Amino acid sequence: MTKAAIDRRPAPEAKQPGASQPKKQKQPAFLVTSDVDLWPQVATQLSQKLIYRQIDSVDELLRTAPPDQPGVVLWDARECAHREAVLAQLQEHSARFAIVTLDQQGGDAEWESAVRHGQIVAFVPLPIDAELLSSALISAYEEASARVALLGDVAALSAAPPPGHAAGAARRGSPRYAPLGLAGAVIVCLATLVYYLHDNGARRVPAPRPSAPGASSTPAAGAPADPATEEKVDALIEQAQRAMRDRHFIDPADGSALVLYRNALVLDPSSGEARQGLSRLGEILLTHVQSALDERQFDAALQALETARSINPEDTRLPALDERIAKMRAEFGPAEILAAINAQNFDRAVQLIDSAARAKSLSEQKLGQLREQLKQRRAESDAAGLAARTAIEQHRVADADKLASGLKGAGAPVSVVEGVHRETGLARAEQGRQQTEQPPFLDLARSRLAQGSVIEPQNDNALYYLNQLRADDPQNGELPQLSKSIQAQILEQARAALDGGQSAEAATLLQLAGGLGPSSELDALNERLRIAKLFLASGPKEVSEAALTRTRKLEIVYPRDALERRIEGAVEIGYTVTAKGVVSDIKVLDSNPSGIFEKAATDAVSRVRYKAVLEDGKAVAVTTKMLVKFRLATELEK
Repeated sequence: MTKAAIDRRPAPEAKQPGASQPKKQKQPAFLVTSDVDLWPQVATQLSQKLIYRQIDSVDELLRTAPPDQPGVVLWDARECAHREAVLAQLQEHSARFAIVTLDQQGGDAEWESAVRHGQIVAFVPLPIDAELLSSALISAYEEASARVALLGDVAALSAAPPPGHAAGAARRGSPRYAPLGLAGAVIVCLATLVYYLHDNGARRVPAPRPSAPGASSTPAAGAPADPATEEKVDALIEQAQRAMRDRHFIDPADGSALVLYRNALVLDPSSGEARQGLSRLGEILLTHVQSALDERQFDAALQALETARSINPEDTRLPALDERIAKMRAEFGPAEILAAINAQNFDRAVQLIDSAARAKSLSEQKLGQLREQLKQRRAESDAAGLAARTAIEQHRVADADKLASGLKGAGAPVSVVEGVHRETGLARAEQGRQQTEQPPFLDLARSRLAQGSVIEPQNDNALYYLNQLRADDPQNGELPQLSKSIQAQILEQARAALDGGQSAEAATLLQLAGGLGPSSELDALNERLRIAKLFLASGPKEVSEAALTRTRKLEIVYPRDALERRIEGAVEIGYTVTAKGVVSDIKVLDSNPSGIFEKAATDAVSRVRYKAVLEDGKAVAVTTKMLVKFRLATELEK
C-alpha cells in the first residue's frame, strides 16, 4: 500500500471518555486445498490474529463450518471447474466469509471482476509470493472483522472494530487487492436492514450450532475472559504447538502435545485452538496406528489407538481398527511363536506364549499345542548337545565338530554352540598332547571345514590349515581329498557372489580355488566371471525407480536443525540396485538447498531394498535415481 493511500484513510473517531473499545479476537482461517505441498507455504505467513485449519474441499468446509460462520477462507481454486457456483455456495453459507482465492499465474483477469464486485477480497497467484500473501491475509482479516461489525457478532469470534474503522480497514491493502468497496458495503447494509425489518425491528442472534469434530469452539457470548487465564492458555497452546513440531505427541508425560492441549482446555473449555489441536493430534495418532499395524508393532499401535479414542471416542474409524488388530493378533500370533521355536530362540518363544495367554488372543487349545512344540524342540536341541559332548568324551573330535555345526545350522542357542566348540577345542588340544608325533593341521582343517569356516577368520580357517599341512607334510595321503572338499566350498561361495553381482569378491574366491588345483567347475565359473566383467564394462542399464518393486520402504529422518528452522528441500539421488536388490554406488545428483539434506537423503536411500530385476530369468543390476523430498507437513503427521 502506498503512502498516499495511507494518508487518504479517514481518521478514526475520537473515543468517548470512559468508553471501552471492543477487542478484536482471533478469526478462524480455513485453507481449502487437497495439495499437501501448499500448507507449508501458507504456514510461513502465519498471523497471531488467525487460527489456521486445513480442509480438503469446499464441501467439507460447508459441512463442518456453522452457517454465518465468520472467518477468512483461502480457497485453492486450481482444480475447480465451476468457480462462480462455488463462490455463490460460500457466500450463501456465510456472509461473514472473507475469501482469498489461490490460482495459477495469469489468473488476474479472471478474478478481477470477483474482486471488484466484492465476491472475494483478493487473488494470490501460485507459486506464492510471501509479501502478496501477507497483504492479502491482512486485508481478509480486516474484511472479516468489518463484516462481523456490520452483520452482528453471531459466532462471538470477533468483536466489532471502532466506528469508522471497518470501512477504512476494508480499503487497506496493496493496489493489487481490491477491498469490498462502497457498493459492497451498501449491499451488506441493505441486507442487514431487510434482516432487521423482517424480524419486526428486533435484533436476532442465531443459537450456536453444534460444531463438527475438530472444529473450533467459541466462548459463550458475554462471558468476560480473565486476562491472566488467557495468558496461561496462550502459553500452553504455544508449548503444545512446539511439542507437535518436535513430534512429542503423547510423551513425555508432562510435556507432550496431548497433555498441554488438555491443560489449556481445563483453564478454558471453550478454547477453539486447543480443541483444533487435539483434533489434529487425533488424526496423526490414527495415522500412526495404521503404520504401526503395517509393521506389526502391536504395542505402539494400541497406545496410539487408545489415545486417539480418548480424544474422540465417536470417531467412526475406531471399530475398523479394533477389528484389524484382533484379526492380526489371531493371524500372526502363532506364526511369530513358531518362528521363534524353529529358530530355537526358546526364551523368546516362552515370552510370546505368555503374552498371548495374558491378552487371550489365542485359544487354550492353540496355546497348548505351541507349548508342546516348544517342549519337543527344546528336548531335541538338548539331545543334540548331549550327543556332541558324548563324542568329545570318546575323543571323536571330528564327529563332535560335525554335531556342533549341526547345532549351529539348526539355530541352537549361541551359548550351547559355543560351549560345544569350547569343549571340542579342549579335547583337540588334549589329543594333540597325546599324539605329539602327528601334526594337528589335518584335524584343524577338517574341523574348520565342518564349521563352515573355509577362508575366514584369518589364520584360523580350513584353507589356512590346509596350506600349513602342505608345508609340513606334503606327502600326507589326506591332502588330495581335503583339497577337493575345501575347493568345492570356495567355489560354492564364488557362485553365490556371481549370482549377487559381486564380481570382485567372486574373482578373489576363484583365485583361491585355482590354487587348489584344476577342475571343470572352476573353469565354468571363470567363464561366467569373464562375461560378467564384460557386462559391467558396458554398465548396467538405467530404469525408472517407479518400475522397481520396493521390499523395504523409504524411511526419511528429518534433520533436526532443518526441522527447527522450518526448512524444506529436496535431494536427487542416483544409485545402483544390485542383483540382490541392495542399494550401492549412491551419488548426490542435485540438492536444494545445498548442504542441508544430502546426508539424510543418502542414509534413507541406502536402507531401501528392492525385488531383484530379472533379464532372461537371471537377476541383474540396474541403475536408477530418486527425488527425496523433505516436507514439514509430512513430518508433523508422523
